[in-house]
Amino acid sequence: MYQQSLDLVRVTRARTLRLCAGMTQAQSDYSPGMGKWSAGEVLDHLLLAEKLYRDIYARLIRMQKAGQRPVVHIGFDEVNTSIAFIPKTMLPMLEIPFTVLNLFVPTSVREAMVQFRFLPAQNPDVAVPQKGKSIEALRSALSASYDETAALLDANPELDYRRMRYTHPLMGDNTVLDSLRVVALHERRHQAQIEEILRSRQFPKVA
Repeated sequence: MYQQSLDLVRVTRARTLRLCAGMTQAQSDYSPGMGKWSAGEVLDHLLLAEKLYRDIYARLIRMQKAGQRPVVHIGFDEVNTSIAFIPKTMLPMLEIPFTVLNLFVPTSVREAMVQFRFLPAQNPDVAVPQKGKSIEALRSALSASYDETAALLDANPELDYRRMRYTHPLMGDNTVLDSLRVVALHERRHQAQIEEILRSRQFPKVA
């Protein structure tokens, strides 16, 4: 029941690993401009984002096993993702308006906003990457992170992941299956960012 959604994450992760295969440390650390992430920072951000969702899945699984209603509500105080140029300091005042608005936004529109970069996004503080991490360590962690997510779900195949829901004022109301798709689409968004970095004229060449 969940395998198709998980497979989308697997295929997407495999492409990310291909994009950074053979990347040197100098290439990983290269930033295309002031305030812009390097490829290594993008990869670290993907790891942090997947861990955020995996921790939510673990909470939902524990809730369902305990006989509780498996719904996790997370507000801007915990995950302060923002869009366009809305200051994060304003997010607490926008929590109710965004929640109401999301009742009328189709899933396909939210997914397009996640995958494509026509609307600027501000990552949450919990997913701010670190500069200068080892590219070898990042590649290894990306592979291991997917394996950890898959193992968590595979260890509980009898559970109904369609009943488990994660709600957020900006991201809307998603089942675990929906959010697996969000993880994959978010990663595809950043794959496009990595491709732009690779095409940069100043991108370091392999000696």
